[in-house]
Amino acid sequence: METRMQEPDELEAMRDMFGADFSMLAELYLRDSPPRIAALQAAAAANDADSAKKIVHSLGGSCASIGASLLANLCQALELRCRAGTPGNLEVQSREIAAEYASIDARLRSMLQA
Repeated sequence: METRMQEPDELEAMRDMFGADFSMLAELYLRDSPPRIAALQAAAAANDADSAKKIVHSLGGSCASIGASLLANLCQALELRCRAGTPGNLEVQSREIAAEYASIDARLRSMLQA
């Protein structure tokens, strides 16, 4: 819970750092991430750890670039488990990632409207 409280500050720090370019970066992130989340959920439903690994690698990089470090960390942890051959329950983890993405999505949209 404490990490979630810090997330908006990281997003705001990225907004401050990127200035006018932040809106473009955030809009790109908001456009590109939902298909990745959907692909991750499909891979999880199929228990396809190899596809999940590739998806979370890409998604995690995008999350890190926007300042969504908790989500980036969730993606990295799943990627590392997949690489080690011990992905665990992909469906549960994909739901956690999707839920955190929803939080980031709402926060970014709010920031863009401000």
